[in-house]
Amino acid sequence: MPSNVGPEGTTIALGIHAAPATGEVMRLCVRVVAMLAVSIFLGAPSADAQGYVAPSLGVVFGNPSAQGRADFIVDLGWLSRFEPIGFELDGMYAPSFFGNQGPYGENSVTTVMANFVLAGGGGGRYGFGRRRTSLRPYVTGGAGVMHEVVTTAVAANRISNNDLGLNLGAGVMVFTSRSVGMRGDVRYFRDLMDTQSGNTTNIDFGSFHFWRASIGVILAF
Repeated sequence: MPSNVGPEGTTIALGIHAAPATGEVMRLCVRVVAMLAVSIFLGAPSADAQGYVAPSLGVVFGNPSAQGRADFIVDLGWLSRFEPIGFELDGMYAPSFFGNQGPYGENSVTTVMANFVLAGGGGGRYGFGRRRTSLRPYVTGGAGVMHEVVTTAVAANRISNNDLGLNLGAGVMVFTSRSVGMRGDVRYFRDLMDTQSGNTTNIDFGSFHFWRASIGVILAF
């Protein structure tokens, strides 16, 4: 697969392809995320669903550019106490995904995904019931927007994309009280579009993908 050399000699492992209009792709991304977000808000059952927010820290890997750099994640979701179906909005910011050259955050990846969640356990609050500890493994997947920024000294190699992407992952939630616990998961992200804005390298970001591992707290409400 063709590649591009990013900041500090990092290799951006991507293909080569002609790009569609950036504005059209961005409008498609916004529509998809909006539709998924509306379905999440309208589809969450009010009686049995429990809301949660989960701030996490993670690392990105599985891409030559990522090299295990840190990222920041926040999830907002709903999950039934008795049924396996839930929903969540997943937001991630990886400020130095493509390297540490230049001001902090100028070589970054930001993702916002609307996901369905299928969880085991069940019974009581997040499967809590009468037990002192609740364990709920889960799988999650959905679609959303991926925003990639690469800043280099060569203007022609600078990239700023807003593309449609998918993610799929699995993890586990562990509660030691009725409202506070820990959560960890691993997810795979893939960009579905090959757009470039302000970039003449014709890099196919439809081939852009990476893995993310994260751990954090989960607060139920």
